[in-house]
Amino acid sequence: MAFHKATFKSFKCLPHANGRLSSVPADPASSAKVKLIPPPEMILQCLSLLLIAAIGHSSAAANYDLEAKTFIDQSSARYYKFYDEIAAETYSANNEDDFEALFSKLTNVKRIADELVSISRQASGFDLSRVQSVESKHALQELRSVGDLFVLGDDYFSSVQMNLVALQTLSTDKDIEPYLGGAKMPDEDDSPIAYYPDIQKIVQQSKDSDELKYYWETWREKNQLWASLNFYTIVQSYQKAARILEVPVHKLWYRFDSHEMLQQMEQAMVELKPFYQQLHSFVRQELFKKYGSDVIDPNGPIPDHLFQQVLEQAWGADSVLEDYFPRSELPQYDDFVKHLSAKALINESESFYTSLGFEPLSADFHKNQIKEPNEDKPDDDCRPSIFDLTPHVYLMYCEKVSFRKLMQYHSHMARVYYANQKSQLPSYYFKAFNLEFPVGEAVVLSASSPAHLTGRGLAKGVQFTEKALMNRLFRMSIHTVLNIPLYYVHTKVMHDLLNDTVDMDTVNRHYWRLLELHAGIEPPSDRTEGAIDFPYKFYVNIDQNFQTQKFISEILGYQFYRAFCQKSHHRGQLHNCDFYGNNAVGNDLRSMMSLGSTRPWKEVVGKILPNNASLSSLALLEFYQPVFDWLKNHNRQANAKIGWTSTKKKIV
Repeated sequence: MAFHKATFKSFKCLPHANGRLSSVPADPASSAKVKLIPPPEMILQCLSLLLIAAIGHSSAAANYDLEAKTFIDQSSARYYKFYDEIAAETYSANNEDDFEALFSKLTNVKRIADELVSISRQASGFDLSRVQSVESKHALQELRSVGDLFVLGDDYFSSVQMNLVALQTLSTDKDIEPYLGGAKMPDEDDSPIAYYPDIQKIVQQSKDSDELKYYWETWREKNQLWASLNFYTIVQSYQKAARILEVPVHKLWYRFDSHEMLQQMEQAMVELKPFYQQLHSFVRQELFKKYGSDVIDPNGPIPDHLFQQVLEQAWGADSVLEDYFPRSELPQYDDFVKHLSAKALINESESFYTSLGFEPLSADFHKNQIKEPNEDKPDDDCRPSIFDLTPHVYLMYCEKVSFRKLMQYHSHMARVYYANQKSQLPSYYFKAFNLEFPVGEAVVLSASSPAHLTGRGLAKGVQFTEKALMNRLFRMSIHTVLNIPLYYVHTKVMHDLLNDTVDMDTVNRHYWRLLELHAGIEPPSDRTEGAIDFPYKFYVNIDQNFQTQKFISEILGYQFYRAFCQKSHHRGQLHNCDFYGNNAVGNDLRSMMSLGSTRPWKEVVGKILPNNASLSSLALLEFYQPVFDWLKNHNRQANAKIGWTSTKKKIV
């Protein structure tokens, strides 16, 4: 225990050689070098001073902790109130032509933003070294970052928001001239098209390598300048906000220890590599048979425009799997739900969670927190979406009914139930490491299994043969396993930009080096100076580090799924496990969800994975083991190269 010198006035109390206390003047140099044996009253005085000092120190520490605790409690209430208001402002229906209403909303959001910045700054004013309570220290650290990008003030609204919107519209602006002047478009329409959904639909159907290459190059050339400017502004904004908040930039970006998380991601990539290389080799062989050596090197990386084709066509009749596992031998999954309404799909997804012991969603939720689509603006390509500002979570649904929509609702419901479970926590613990996404992934794996579809009566009269099971599993592996290295590379690129390992002049070369190293992908053509070749998906929800979320949700989702199947005492192959109706799984989920971010990542995840809470690809590998075995045998018989040689493309 440390004491201030002033506490002892002009004396220091010291132990004497014989065990008694001796008293010396505060400045020994000014006195004869003599040890004085103090009288008993002096001993009592010294002991009293020591006791007073200890009590004073303890009292000061207690007072400081009390001050911190009071601030934390008040800030949590303010934080909760502000996000409650933001939820109401943002979620309420917008009429884009009603500028007065929009201006009012913006004014309110700015006011709330100023309040959140105030909380951050007040939290930063506390000296953590003086705070005794571990819980209070943790809370103050969380509150220091609640201001987020709002600390940039008007720059956030005038610059950051504008650039974020601009990045989102890169994919939706209709500014790309159709291939061959529209000769291959319906009615030879030569009107400009957007990447989403127009070009994406073309990629899902086209067999023409030149057409795919044209759209790959043209979209990037068209958006090169704006993508670079808008994107780099976002990077710089996070760096500046982190400096203002006095928090590491990666903590602000990822919301957790990025160094440890990257190490876990790297380990998961190492575990995945053997399977990925086998799948990559098979895909490259099939593309080579289809397009020849003028388009693809049978031993090299796969050109990105063809790689994207493989991903987009994974579930189509033109997949690279067609010669081995025809799409016609799979059931028509949309037939399973064609008799249901959009609301019935939502109810079906809710029933999965109530089967695990969760409470049914309230009548108020169904009445006020499920938003109906805008009937004045029908959208055949609408996607269900979730708006999560815990404790308020709102669901936007589509009238369109499909099997894919059903699975999306199952995934979104994880966020709804997670929000309910953590809503009783102080508001600064709501973030919960984005674990609602892997929970949703695990539920989708169960809900889409043939065992579940048969058990729920959705796949009436359908026989899932062993070949049909393999057909489904192989297509899932293409969609999942081929995407994971892309999520990792996108995460690594952003990480390296934030810490200034690379800059905008060198990031494109860095990007292609990482893609070649981890994914065996190359550009379809030489890349010139100034090019920026990130796909449109890289920019989607970039402020929410969506690519990192996707990596973690895929890897950890399979880990959760396997743990839930083990808890359910599943027998048989992992890929056909259904844990629907298991209360023990629900108990584990609630114990994790209710923690929010009150504990470190591994302690929270440890509620589901008590033996190893780190990211690992081993559960995913077990799920796809039949595909892995098939690939090894097929590639061995074909004498196919495993891995890839260096690209011959020039990347400046």
